[in-house]
Amino acid sequence: MADDEIAWYNALLAEHHSLGVAASGRVLRYVAELDGVPLVLGTFGSAAWRVPARDEFIGWDPVQRTERLERVVSNQRLCVLPGAEAVPHTASRALAAMLRRLPGDYLAAFGVRPAAAESFTDPGTHAGTTYKACGFTQAGRTAGYGRSRGSAYYVHHGQPKAYWIRELAAGGLAALTAAFDSRPLTGRDGPDFNTLNMNGDKGLLEYLAQVTDHRKPKGVRHDLAAILTVIVAARLSGANSVCAAAQFAASMPQEALARCGIRHNKRLGRYLPPSHKTIKRAVRAVDAAAADEQMCAWLRAEAAAGRLNWRHIAVDGKTVRGAEDGDGKAPHLLAAYDVNAGAVPGQDGVNGKTSEITCFVPLLKAILDGRARHGHDASGGDAGRDDDGSGAGPGGSQQQGEGEGEGEGEGEGELVIVTADAMHTQEQHVTAMNSLGVAWMLILKDNQPGLYAAADGHPRDDEPVLHGASETGHGRHEIRTIRVTSHVPAQITGKLPGAAQLMLIERYRHPLPRGGAPAACTAGDPGDHDPLACAAACGAKLSCETVLAVTALTPAQAGPAFLLARNRDHRAIENGLHHRRDTTLGEDASRLRAGNSPRLFAAVANVVVSVLNRAGYASHAAARRDLGWDRTGLQALTLLGL
Repeated sequence: MADDEIAWYNALLAEHHSLGVAASGRVLRYVAELDGVPLVLGTFGSAAWRVPARDEFIGWDPVQRTERLERVVSNQRLCVLPGAEAVPHTASRALAAMLRRLPGDYLAAFGVRPAAAESFTDPGTHAGTTYKACGFTQAGRTAGYGRSRGSAYYVHHGQPKAYWIRELAAGGLAALTAAFDSRPLTGRDGPDFNTLNMNGDKGLLEYLAQVTDHRKPKGVRHDLAAILTVIVAARLSGANSVCAAAQFAASMPQEALARCGIRHNKRLGRYLPPSHKTIKRAVRAVDAAAADEQMCAWLRAEAAAGRLNWRHIAVDGKTVRGAEDGDGKAPHLLAAYDVNAGAVPGQDGVNGKTSEITCFVPLLKAILDGRARHGHDASGGDAGRDDDGSGAGPGGSQQQGEGEGEGEGEGEGELVIVTADAMHTQEQHVTAMNSLGVAWMLILKDNQPGLYAAADGHPRDDEPVLHGASETGHGRHEIRTIRVTSHVPAQITGKLPGAAQLMLIERYRHPLPRGGAPAACTAGDPGDHDPLACAAACGAKLSCETVLAVTALTPAQAGPAFLLARNRDHRAIENGLHHRRDTTLGEDASRLRAGNSPRLFAAVANVVVSVLNRAGYASHAAARRDLGWDRTGLQALTLLGL
C-alpha cells in the first residue's frame, strides 16, 4: 500500500475496531471490497514471541521457535465494516481469500515462506466462528499476560485469550518441529531430509564404517568413515581436489566436525580436523571399490525404505579422463542412474582387460536383487502395470503416454525399467533382466547385424506416426516421432526373449535463427510440427537421426508417448550425471592418479549429484557455490542429514 492508502486504512480501522490500529513486525494489509465498497479489513504481522499454548500445541523447542517463528504469521486485526451486513458470510469468505493470498504475498514482500497463521480472540466477546469456518484450530488459551510496548517484561492483565492456529501449507505444523527444512518451508520438490538416515542406525556413517581401514591401528586419530564424510561434505561445498578438501576440513567449526564423526581430543578439549596429509594418505590407500559399494548401498537402502522413487534405471559407462590407474590407463566406471530420483544406486569398475558387457549383469543384480518382483516374465506377458504415470523427475521428462498403467495384473513390486545403449543389447543381458523381473528398452545397431537387419526390414509403410514431441532450446529445434508395432520378428524374439514391441524413433533437428524460434516452430501442437516446414521457415539445414529399439513393455503397460519419453530420458545419465561430474565437479580436469583416489572421488561425486538432485537443485554449480560460501560447512552437513 502507498502512504495515503495506509492512512485511509488506519482511519477505517481506528473507527471500527475496538482495539485500534496497532500492528507490529512484518505487516501486510488486505482490504476485501464489493463494487468498490470496503467490507473487511485484515492486518497480518509477525507472530507473538512466546505463547505457551501455541508452543505446546506445535511441540517445538526454544531453539526451533527462535529459528522458525518467522514462519508463523499473526492475524493481528480482522475488522468487519458496516457495509458487510448485506453480504452473507462476509468475514469468513474474506479471511479465506486473504489466507490464500498470504503465502505468496509474504514470500514476495519479506523473502519468507510462512507455514502457519495464528490469531487471538476474546472469549467474552467472540466465539471464534469466523476462524473455525476458515479451518483454524483452537489450541488453548493464554495465561492472561501481555507485554507492554517498550518493556521487556510481561504484565498480568487478567483477560485470557483463545489462541487459534491454521496451516498455510500441507504439513506446515509438522515442518516447524522437524530437524531439517522440508517442502512446506522451502517450496522445493524433493525428499524430506527429516527421514534421511545419515548418522543414526543404518545411516551413511554406519555404511562407511563397513569399509576396511587399511591403516595400522596404532596412532590412528580419525576413523576412516569420518574422513570420508568430511570429503563428501567438502565436495558438496565446492572442493574438487584433496588439497581443497583439506582446506575445507581446516575451516570447519567444532559442531560440524562432531556431526561428521570426528573424535574428540580429550587432552586438548576440542575436535581436531584431519590434516592434508591424513586425507591424502587415506584416499590413496582406501579400498575405493568398497567405499563406492557402501555409498551406493546407502542410496539403495533409502530407496527401499520409500525415501527415493527409483523406477527408470539408465545404465552407461564413463571414463575418468583426468586420472590414471596403476597401469597408466584412465579408469572406466559403469554406473546405474535412477532417472526419476537423480540418484546413483550402483557403480562398478570395468577391468581394463574386459568391457562393460561383463559388468552389466553383476551391477543390476547388486542393485535389484532382493527387491519385490513386479511379475514381468520372460515371455513378455502383461504381469503388472507401470505405476510411473508422468515419469517426472530430475533429468526426466513429464510426458504421459497413452496406455501406461492399463495392465490387468497388479504386481506387488514397482515396475523398474532398465535402458542401455546398443552395447548391452545382448541375449545374456536380456535373460538376466527377465529373471530379475524388470522391464527393459534396448537399442538395435550394427553391433548385432542380424537383429538390426530384421528390425530394419520390418515393413513400416503401414505404421503411422503414433506420437510426436517438440522442443526448442540450446539454439536448435528438435522434433521426435515414434512408430510402434507389437509384431516383433521371430528372429528378434528368439535372441531377445520377452521382446514385446518394436520402435522406430526419428529425431529431426535444425538450428534456430538469431532472435528466437519462428511461429512454425512454436505454434500449435508440438506433435503436429512439420520438420521440413520448420527448417524452411528458419532457412536452416534439417538433419535426421533414426533409432531402432525394442522393449519388453507391452502395449498395455506403455503407450507410444511413454516409450518416446523413456527413450529420451536415457540421456539423463549423460546430462544429469556424467556431464555434471565432468564440468561442475571438475572430473575431467582432475589430476588424481595416486592409488585409489580417482575411483573414490568418482564415488563421492555420485553421492554429491544424488543428494543435490534429491534436494531439488536445478543448478548444481549454484548450489555448490551457496554451500561453499558458508564457511562453517553446517549447511552442507544439514543437507546430508548430519
